[in-house]
Amino acid sequence: MVFPIYMMIISSLRSETTVFDFQLLPIEFHFSNFQEAWSGSGLPRSIVNSLFISVTVTVVAMIFHAMSGYALARLHFPGRKLIFAWMLSTLMVPFSIIMLPLYLITKDLGMANSYWGLIVPSIFNAYGIFLFRQFYRDFPKELEEAAYMEGLSLAGTFFRIAFPLSVPIIVPLTIGFFLANWNSYLWPLIITQDEKLWVIQLALAHLVGGGYYTPWNVVLAAAVIAAIPTFILFFLAQRYLVEGIKMSGIK
Repeated sequence: MVFPIYMMIISSLRSETTVFDFQLLPIEFHFSNFQEAWSGSGLPRSIVNSLFISVTVTVVAMIFHAMSGYALARLHFPGRKLIFAWMLSTLMVPFSIIMLPLYLITKDLGMANSYWGLIVPSIFNAYGIFLFRQFYRDFPKELEEAAYMEGLSLAGTFFRIAFPLSVPIIVPLTIGFFLANWNSYLWPLIITQDEKLWVIQLALAHLVGGGYYTPWNVVLAAAVIAAIPTFILFFLAQRYLVEGIKMSGIK
């Protein structure tokens, strides 16, 4: 698992003529590859776009999915099971099937070739709602009853009690949503035409397919730069992943 990542980093430091040489260590280290990748490919703007989109989608999705999961797990209203089954059934529909209808809807709403078109369709996902619903089904009712006795409303109980104690499910979902949007390629390719809206994956693809000549050492250097935020996220969140498993609602 680690070896391909190692080879990507090592190959990004090779010269253009030796980039495909299978050596564990290059003879010379060409750090200028990173400078060329950073300055000549529009990488900084695409990284900012990917960060903005990934963070926005992740934060909004966590709130909306938690609210939906809490309502489906705790509230009793007509058609609750039917609504949940309908949401769950969308997991069985491949993105390639809804790709064209989703584009037409987004275009009719005036969100094509904009940040809205990149963000809004990516927020809603039945997988997150399903996990939150399963988590809140086992959430201690004693905490909610104590909150109601203290005078909290339903919304206050959720935002002040249930949601803050949902760290065990929020952390892995946050990592998953962030990585999914950071690595997203097909939808941004379809919905955006303006180069200023390119995300990191489109910028990397442009480096590879930008003409008859591909500087693979520069492409690999750009790929290393693109992977840095995901590595940072993992190292920052790994402690919370372990602690989240050990957390309990009642102390």
